[in-house]
Amino acid sequence: MCTERGWTPVEYADNDISAYSGRHRPAYQQMLADINAGHLDAVVAWDLDRLHRRPIELEHFIDLADRHRLALATVSGDTDLGTDSGRLFARVKGAVARSEGERKSARQKRAALQAAELGKPRGGPRPFGYEPDGFTVRADEAKALREAYGALLAGGTLTGIARDLTAAGLKTPQGKPFRHSAVRAILANPRNAGLRAYRHEIVGPAQWQAIVPEETWRAAHTLLSDPQRRTNLGTARRWLLGGLALCGRCDDGTTVRVNYRERDAAGTPVRVYRCRDHAHLSREANFCDWRVSERVIARLGRDDARDLLIDDDRPDIAGLRAEADKLRMRLDQLADAFADGTITAAQLRSGTERLRGRLADVEARTVHLDRAPLLADLVTAKDVRKAWEAAGLDRQRAIVSLLYTVTLLPRGPGRASISVDSVRMEAKA
Repeated sequence: MCTERGWTPVEYADNDISAYSGRHRPAYQQMLADINAGHLDAVVAWDLDRLHRRPIELEHFIDLADRHRLALATVSGDTDLGTDSGRLFARVKGAVARSEGERKSARQKRAALQAAELGKPRGGPRPFGYEPDGFTVRADEAKALREAYGALLAGGTLTGIARDLTAAGLKTPQGKPFRHSAVRAILANPRNAGLRAYRHEIVGPAQWQAIVPEETWRAAHTLLSDPQRRTNLGTARRWLLGGLALCGRCDDGTTVRVNYRERDAAGTPVRVYRCRDHAHLSREANFCDWRVSERVIARLGRDDARDLLIDDDRPDIAGLRAEADKLRMRLDQLADAFADGTITAAQLRSGTERLRGRLADVEARTVHLDRAPLLADLVTAKDVRKAWEAAGLDRQRAIVSLLYTVTLLPRGPGRASISVDSVRMEAKA
């Protein structure tokens, strides 16, 4: 067309970037800039719907074409944007293209949701632990994945797990070395438990084989969702009781944080635990950590320490799963009833809120942290103190949280000696 009209062409191509999506199209933006600068006299496209699929972009282009007396040619026919009929045609064409895009998007979303509800794998890169078909388990990676979940639930860090995976000669499916962010993403993936998710919401069981039990994945997911794990460079993760021990003055569940700015009588900087909300509690961190560690070591070294591995409070996982399935079925029935017109939108909203609340409660109860991975090697160790010191901070914190509720009480007035009783430890087991 350019040759026939004697125009010298300059190509602007945004390959694989849909005009409908609204994503930034750098070549298109450059074309607009060149029109504004007076470098172009005409625009040629295959069709109008290849140029714009969003009415707001079309209106901007019409305004630009009018100001610069721009010619517009397409293979399907020229459009004179300088006339009202030409602008009407362009707008109708744009509206039709927009509607087609919306219908296509809706079809794709319905197809993706249907595939998810049927438990089919989604496309994309090969998932860690599986072959490229998404169904077949890759044995060495599956074994490493199970060990990684065990390490996480035993108090291990994501960085440490990444280091172990690298030492085993494994890489991510993209062929890159493991970092803590990649480990987090892999362990948080519900497909490892044989669950299919759609838009970050689990919609049902998958067709492929699970690598770990559902309760293991849910326990790991809850642990990874803890906001404190996302601040592992903060003070709460460097000290045993930061964000874990309770303030004895508030006595309402308020935790303590670490403060690095205080000094002792000699002017030496000391780390102290302070109430998170008020300035009415300040306790030396070293002493409190020592007191808690000694108590835990003593408990793990007792003759009856093996009794800690017996979990009388373990929930009925199978029963809770069945209850969750029933609630999900009722949610589907509620949606069908609304689609059939037998209930109103208000009834749908009210019923959905109640059922989702009950479902969230049931799913929360299925999350159960096994005692054995946390405690087994410590209660059977010949030297419990050495095993405790080698356990690592995250695991030590997990053990303290499992066994005790720790509350820091104010120390006595004046220069009263520090009492071990000022670190109150109430046994949970």
